[in-house]
Amino acid sequence: MNEANRLHDARIPDAGKVHPAERMFRVNWIAAEFRSPSGIPLLTADHVSRLGRAARLIDLRSPVELAGPLGYIPGSDWLTEESAMEVLAALPDDDPVVLISRGGERAGALALALEQRGKRFVAALFGGVIAWRQVGLLTVRDPEIFTRQGMLRAPRTSWETSKGKLSKGDIEAHLGDARSLRWMKVAALLVNGRLSCVDGRDDSGVMGTPGGDAGEFLLSLAALERVTGRALDDTTMHTLLLRRLDAFGRFYLHTDIHASNLLITALRADRRFDAVLANVFQPLEWRRFMESPPAAVRPAMLEHMVQPQHIGCGHLRLALQQPERYGIRPKLIEAFLRSFLSLRWQGHEENEIAVLPGGHAEGAVVNIVVEHEVDAFSKIPLVSPMAEGSQMFINHPQVSRFLRGQVARFLSRQGDRVALGPGGEAELNAVLEELGAVQLSHTLSSLAGALPIYEVRFDDTSACVTAQGEVAAGPT
Repeated sequence: MNEANRLHDARIPDAGKVHPAERMFRVNWIAAEFRSPSGIPLLTADHVSRLGRAARLIDLRSPVELAGPLGYIPGSDWLTEESAMEVLAALPDDDPVVLISRGGERAGALALALEQRGKRFVAALFGGVIAWRQVGLLTVRDPEIFTRQGMLRAPRTSWETSKGKLSKGDIEAHLGDARSLRWMKVAALLVNGRLSCVDGRDDSGVMGTPGGDAGEFLLSLAALERVTGRALDDTTMHTLLLRRLDAFGRFYLHTDIHASNLLITALRADRRFDAVLANVFQPLEWRRFMESPPAAVRPAMLEHMVQPQHIGCGHLRLALQQPERYGIRPKLIEAFLRSFLSLRWQGHEENEIAVLPGGHAEGAVVNIVVEHEVDAFSKIPLVSPMAEGSQMFINHPQVSRFLRGQVARFLSRQGDRVALGPGGEAELNAVLEELGAVQLSHTLSSLAGALPIYEVRFDDTSACVTAQGEVAAGPT
């Protein structure tokens, strides 16, 4: 598919024809999809790892391969190559399907054949199971998959979510079968993963912390200012962000449809944008414009994009509006946003902006923990905040604690920019934990006041849900 067709893709219906969350799912799928030289539709392991239950994962390999050293991806269904075309061709044409083989060749051939039969959301996993394992995502060798040969589990049946407090049973239904969850090694997260926000509107599998990578980076800068007793200038902050990208790789910031629509309205009203927006209308056209606006309007774009009403992450917006409560300078947040966006526009693709759909309808706060203290070799489940008709705030406190320790160590080695002195790393780590707890409390009290809190404790094959109390409501 050429670029012009991608920007007017018929797979994205007009607003109102499908649920906003489903529409955004389709936009994200199309934006992530790429083609081999022979035209095969492909998705990377990273993108597939974060697909929620809206997409089917179909493994086409032999029984020997499924039980072999590579294992299979949790949540996969198994079809033989001989039966796959007939079974999958009978599915609705808009059902999202990811096909999996050892290295991607068999899956690619079938994906192309199904697309030619009219399937609109079918792709092969680029590099197959080999690529999946190479980026630090885990597979399993559970023989349970053999009992389901030829059987397809039901995908998500509705994108609608109901607002209301969630019970323990609701949490268990939301999580689904623990054996179907996808897992990532923490070591892989350090160099190839991302921290998403706790926001409940994300249907993808996440590791959650307030504000995601953006929230954690700003937390580290605020802690650094507290420890050193001086404000970071914009050049130092920009340099630390660049070095953070070099050291840890991918970086996540999210917005939402509401903030994006307000931004679009503001840009339409700003006469400086008349020429560059004359032919920008469709969702993919807007996505391309936001990813790389013309250089002439970038300073004006930055003016708009640091305004609170145009920031779709509630955690960052609250920090900007209530800096005293969050222990952070508003100018630091604004300088970070300008640097993050400018670097993205300059081609730093590690800087990712996710657009979340719809309004908040979270019914609980859920802390995800694993049996043992987290270390680089630990494995962590990716849980979807939005699933099965419910939303919930997802927080991975052990992962946040471990990564903050790594960030403190990283910052302690930037002596040409910030001098911590003897004992500085330990002091910084302590402030990170203290200030992080304060910021989490303020965000949850503002966005999740009076919601129940649950802990979900995972071992290798099961999850145990326990109630922990209720979030104290605070001023918004």
